[in-house]
Amino acid sequence: MPVPPLLVGLDVDGAGAHPAAAALSGLSPAEVVSGARLARTVRHAENAGVTFATFADAVLPAVPGDPASARLEAVTRAAFVARTTTAIGLVPEVPTTYPEPFHVATQLASLDHATSGRAGWLAAVTPGDATPAAYGRPAVTDLCREARDVVQVVRDLWDSWEDDAVIRDVATGRYVDRDRIHRVDFAGASFSVTGALITPRPPQGQPVVLARAGDVAPGERADEPLVDVVLIGGDDVAGVRAAAAALRESAAGPHGSGTQGDRAPQVVVQVRVALDADGRAGRDRLAELDAGAARRGWSTAGPDDSLAWTGDPARLVALLTELAGDPAVAGVRLLPAVLDVDLPVLARDVLPALRAARVTAAPRG
Repeated sequence: MPVPPLLVGLDVDGAGAHPAAAALSGLSPAEVVSGARLARTVRHAENAGVTFATFADAVLPAVPGDPASARLEAVTRAAFVARTTTAIGLVPEVPTTYPEPFHVATQLASLDHATSGRAGWLAAVTPGDATPAAYGRPAVTDLCREARDVVQVVRDLWDSWEDDAVIRDVATGRYVDRDRIHRVDFAGASFSVTGALITPRPPQGQPVVLARAGDVAPGERADEPLVDVVLIGGDDVAGVRAAAAALRESAAGPHGSGTQGDRAPQVVVQVRVALDADGRAGRDRLAELDAGAARRGWSTAGPDDSLAWTGDPARLVALLTELAGDPAVAGVRLLPAVLDVDLPVLARDVLPALRAARVTAAPRG
């Protein structure tokens, strides 16, 4: 049985995944959030064969007190590059904890229309006390439950329009068939939603929903998983593969009797990369970034849900090839330490080698 091509995602937030990326790359705060720079980066990724780009988001700066870590809203950034790209999936991170679910559903449906069916949603949770104060709301105590309710009602709202609800009947002067638009009545633990979406059904019907492992509690409809792609990580490759296998077995149920079938979530491994580049070893680049962050009092601890890789691009190819051979792993999401340094190496040395080995698919366009 042929192995499906490895999905390759790339996070394009700011100057890179490392907190000192902007400060040490010399980019001004305006350049970090520049639309032109973002468009160039995403086109570069698309031309290199990246499957999807993610856009991190948060109300608060990624690095408190650092103006270079400011962000523009993720859906806006994804929509901005929608017409400068043709094939790459665009996946903004939209929190589930405090934004209004109806607005989330509308934004993402609109993005799917703008991209002609290339939108996704990284459904995230927002811990801590600072963000609810920014929204003027009390803190949510059960983040996973709230995420479950929000993802469920967003999916229900996308389904409130049938595929052929827009009829554009000139003779009768009707734009939509009212009988093909359905009311949603949803009551969650902390909110309720009544009515249909104000945006026609997304071209995909249901845009792809991604979430980090454990962020979204299981839904009440066993045969309809809420999340399409689960993001995982770990301390080493063995741990990552074990976690992927456990998720796959959980979706299948005892003795493979799970009810999710072909809709069982795909597993994507998150990998932070600092590659050998510009004549410098990746470990030296990373040490310089860590030192720069330490001088500013910023934490350099990476997230627990990502695998760290530093060094030779050829060995990264070997790592990704190993992951691609695991039937429990569908893809990777790469988080470059510094986008302007690591992306050219990925595009020149890593992705072409994966295509030559038939691990990934050729770029679409």
